[in-house]
Amino acid sequence: MRADEFLHAAIEWVAIRDAVRAAYPNETSAFHAILCAFYREAAWCHVLVRAHRYAPIVTRLKFLDAKFFGAESATRVRLRPNRIHTQEFAADVFARFRVEASERYPEAFARLARPGASLRRPA
Repeated sequence: MRADEFLHAAIEWVAIRDAVRAAYPNETSAFHAILCAFYREAAWCHVLVRAHRYAPIVTRLKFLDAKFFGAESATRVRLRPNRIHTQEFAADVFARFRVEASERYPEAFARLARPGASLRRPA
């Protein structure tokens, strides 16, 4: 993921959050709480990539990855990650969260897949 791709991911996660909240208004799981704030993770990744601060990105995403998918599923990353390794790792974690979210909240993703659905928020 390039820096600007993190911004696109943040926009996508806002749409996912809105669809999940609409489809599952009474959901209170820990995964739901993280999902609803995941757009912030993507936005912070953008800021940190632009500042060439890769270790904080890896540290935070490793924590989330291990918390929800177990330590054994965490993708290996160098001790001192560079931009390429960080972006590859982030892409893997974001993809894993998207798959998990689509499996836990199929109704929300069905809403996003409808014709006319947009990843942009209504004005």
